[in-house]
Amino acid sequence: MQSKLDKTIQSNHNVAYPVIFEKLKLALLVELCELANEVRFFKYWSNKQPSPKNVILEEYVDGIHFITSICLAKGCDSIIEIEENYPIANKNELTQIFLDLSSSIKGLDTQEKIKEWYKKYLILGIKLGLTTKEIVDSYINKNKINFERQENNY
Repeated sequence: MQSKLDKTIQSNHNVAYPVIFEKLKLALLVELCELANEVRFFKYWSNKQPSPKNVILEEYVDGIHFITSICLAKGCDSIIEIEENYPIANKNELTQIFLDLSSSIKGLDTQEKIKEWYKKYLILGIKLGLTTKEIVDSYINKNKINFERQENNY
């Protein structure tokens, strides 16, 4: 699904993976930060609760779109598997996970590093309380929205 979307975007905007690869990494970083903003775990100065789960899920799958595009750009072809029995992370653990993910985005230049980052991101989703089914369903829905956006000159 992501490959088809990427090909549509590349055709519509006359770009290719080598030209946009660094932009994909920056977009992934932005989405990771938007996710952190919605989860609110780092906002020690605020008592406001995290955003609703559907908002967090949408931000999370935006990251899935970009890391998948990065995988496709570098020819990653193996499936990444994770267990679903990770406990929900506390605020301190989330801080470390997000810092680790954000600081390693710049180095996503090999298949090995990309797959390692992707696995950590998938584990993050579980540690945020998201289920595989929720992630897949949300990804499919967002992919459809992204196609519609391309059809409407987004």
